[in-house]
Amino acid sequence: MSDKKVIMKVENLSKEFVIHGKKIMEPKKMLHALSDVSFEIYEGETLGIIGESGCGKSTLGRCLVQLHKPTSGTILYEGEDLWKMTGEKKRETRRNIQMIFQDPYSSLDPRKTASYSIEEAMKVHGLGENARERHQRALDALQEVGLDIQHMERYPHEFSGGQRQRVNIARALSISPKVIVCDEPVSALDVSIQAQVINLFKKIQQERKLTYVFISHDLGIIKYISDRIIIMYLGRIMETYTAEGIYANPLHPYTRALLSAIPPESPFEKKERMPLHGDIPSPIGDQVGCPLAGRCPNCTERCKKEIPKLVDVGDHHMVACFLYE
Repeated sequence: MSDKKVIMKVENLSKEFVIHGKKIMEPKKMLHALSDVSFEIYEGETLGIIGESGCGKSTLGRCLVQLHKPTSGTILYEGEDLWKMTGEKKRETRRNIQMIFQDPYSSLDPRKTASYSIEEAMKVHGLGENARERHQRALDALQEVGLDIQHMERYPHEFSGGQRQRVNIARALSISPKVIVCDEPVSALDVSIQAQVINLFKKIQQERKLTYVFISHDLGIIKYISDRIIIMYLGRIMETYTAEGIYANPLHPYTRALLSAIPPESPFEKKERMPLHGDIPSPIGDQVGCPLAGRCPNCTERCKKEIPKLVDVGDHHMVACFLYE
């Protein structure tokens, strides 16, 4: 991927949330949602981010679109720090990095039509010469996602789940972004509709040369849509490599356990399960040692005391495990 342009770069990103005690004078605690996360996003690729619930993948997505301010670290867009931008540059960058959320219904105002929601996004970003032009652009965006003029004046409750998510995609496309962060965009949809929406994402990407950050807990979807994959666990990156490479040769014990949970393609195929025993440790309070230490079959005393760094084991295959130092 080194020959491709880096459109976004995340360096040593951490995000903590303060948890206040329920009782008077009870000390506050820190929840470590992200810890020392670093990676690059290349122009035109789909970067998949996968992990269990609570691993920090949605928090990471919200940091990328400036909904959460990082506690420390930097996010660079085209070489510039997102949180140091001002004025017109900041507005332009907000338009260029858009997000599509998990729940298509709560992402839309139930009192507004599809046309209004899409045109409102254009108004916010100062796009379109007049109301007529914005209305035409809204129609073009709806047609691009497989809807039509008859859907323009419908309200969210008049759409199916898949159609609502198409309206959300159309709203994002109407302001011509360069990067779209997709936070589990099909997890709330029926399985039969998921494939249609995933193929729509791929079609739009090819036509518009878009860059996606695709967040999901579904191993099959991530493999199908992603060029590269980041495996996250408890706010840290465990492994990152090409989609084909990770599924063919998972190195980190957590990645191997995660992928072993995928059902075999044939009932005659024998597949070894690698379950992780024990509970997921709490992200609250001081973090000591590898977050997987208490559940890892390869755990050593060093794993309990030190946090492993991401190391390149060749061909940009990065793993955070002392086994590969």
